[in-house]
Amino acid sequence: MAEQLMTKALWEQVADELKNLFCHVRFRYQDTVISVIRERDSESSTVLAVYFDDKWCAGWGREESEVFNPLTRLFWCEKKKRHYPSKTVAEIERALGKRQAKKTFPSLHDSFIYRLPFFTGSSTLVRQFKKADGLMLITKQECM
Repeated sequence: MAEQLMTKALWEQVADELKNLFCHVRFRYQDTVISVIRERDSESSTVLAVYFDDKWCAGWGREESEVFNPLTRLFWCEKKKRHYPSKTVAEIERALGKRQAKKTFPSLHDSFIYRLPFFTGSSTLVRQFKKADGLMLITKQECM
């Protein structure tokens, strides 16, 4: 297997490969092999799953977790979720007033961030992976 440092032409080739129904692209970052594989999410949709050394753990994406993996900051999809839906926030503020709502519910407008190893599209995955310096594409050498 050969490794190549990522160039603009290689990124275009990877983006085309990731759009296929059956794709498997491998990268090397430091000492970790990062595999991207298209998998079924539901009956009619697929996602691009990201594995580190051919495995993943759900706890790796939460910074508060004791098994947190710092590579997830670079290679997993970041999601943001509010503590309360906007409709609930509006109802609380209407009932209590903005000042009292802020005193009663100090985290009313806060949100939390978590990371998932799944990307719905190849363009977001490529955009995020381009930010990682030193990423190398692992290619299979053709037999002559």
